[in-house]
Amino acid sequence: MLDKNKKKIMIRIKDFDQNFKTRLYEGVKKIEDNSQAEAVVMIKHSSGKYLSYSLAVAGGVFIVMMVYFMVSPIEYNPYSMLVYAALLSVLTVLAFSFFPELYRLVVPKKIRYKNVEIHARAIFQKAQMYKTIENTAFLVYYSLLEKRAVFLADFGITLLMKEQEEQEINKMFNDALDSDNPKEAILTCLDKLIPIMKKYLPHRDDDINELPDDLDIDL
Repeated sequence: MLDKNKKKIMIRIKDFDQNFKTRLYEGVKKIEDNSQAEAVVMIKHSSGKYLSYSLAVAGGVFIVMMVYFMVSPIEYNPYSMLVYAALLSVLTVLAFSFFPELYRLVVPKKIRYKNVEIHARAIFQKAQMYKTIENTAFLVYYSLLEKRAVFLADFGITLLMKEQEEQEINKMFNDALDSDNPKEAILTCLDKLIPIMKKYLPHRDDDINELPDDLDIDL
C-alpha cells in the first residue's frame, strides 16, 4: 500500500527530455540484448477525450451560480448574473485545459483505465507488434493523464509466463508512477524485466531486432 504521506509527483510529457529518452532506449536495448523479447515502451499524454466532462462541470457551475444569484438576499442585475455565471463556466473549462489532472477528479477510474487499455491494444495492433517471427513482442504503455500503465505481451511470452507474474509486472510499472522519482522508477522497472525475459526467452546469436526501439504510433 502506498504511503499516504508520500509527496505527489505530477509528471508531464515535457518532463521526459532527450536524456531520459536516450536512457529509455538503452533500457529497451538491454532487454533485447539479453533475450529474444522485442520490447517497445511508449509514453503518451492521454488515452481519451474528456472534454465532455469539463463541459458538464462547467454547466453545473453555471446552474449553481444562477441558483445562488436567485436565492441570495442581495439583489443582482439579471444581465450581471448571466455574465458572471457564464464567465465562471468558461474559467472552469480553462482550468481543465491548464490542469488536465483535474479530470481524475471527475472521470470515473473505470473509464480512464478502460481507455488506456483500449489505446494500448490499438497501438499493439496498428504497429503490427504481433507480427514478430516468434510472437515475442511486448509493449509497456504509459498514459500520464490517466496515471496508468499497461504491460501487453504477445502470446509467445504469455504462454510461458504465469498469469500472476504478468500481473506483478503490470503492477510494478504502475507503481513507478507513484514513486518519488517516476522517471528513474520506470528505468528501474525495465532493468527488472531483463532477468524475467532472459529466463523465458534466452538470447540467441541469430536473434534480430524486428521492431524499432523508438517506435511511435498516433491513433
